[in-house]
Amino acid sequence: MAASLMGCERGRRTVFLTGAAVLFCAMVGLEAAAQPAPPRPGEMADSVVSRLVAWRARTDQPVTLSVLTAFDWDSFSVIRTPAGMAMANCNREGFLPCDKDLQPSPDTLIQVLRFDRAGQSVYQERIMVASANFADPLPAAVPRSQATLVSCHDDQGQRLWCLQSKRPGREISPALRGLDGG
Repeated sequence: MAASLMGCERGRRTVFLTGAAVLFCAMVGLEAAAQPAPPRPGEMADSVVSRLVAWRARTDQPVTLSVLTAFDWDSFSVIRTPAGMAMANCNREGFLPCDKDLQPSPDTLIQVLRFDRAGQSVYQERIMVASANFADPLPAAVPRSQATLVSCHDDQGQRLWCLQSKRPGREISPALRGLDGG
């Protein structure tokens, strides 16, 4: 049938317009698939740091870091690194405000949350809010199975994140194990 349509001008135009419509629909479908889905009510943002902040705002209970991540990882670390260049797009619609805490000088050391899988980094995020900072000593190559965080305080009373300690001789009751999200 398509060959018989191609023989006349009207048939060529019909085939061309049909092909263009199919191509347009495919492109719109691909573009829509590439867009991230808007968060549903009650869902946390994509940022792991924002999830840490949100968790602390809701509860002071321990949290397993795997609950806050939507990707696969084997271990996590927190490192200190110079802040580097300031964000160029702050104070524009849809971007972060130009708060001085969000724009530290390039040589200021900041914490960076890093997740690794098979020895390779799969996710890194700068920690730019005090309520998401980790206490010293910073976690280094902590296996996923041991990545349970609790709130702790520094010398000035500021709340920080610490690894939940597994003190020898202090076994957690099996009935209570699931309460920390693990």
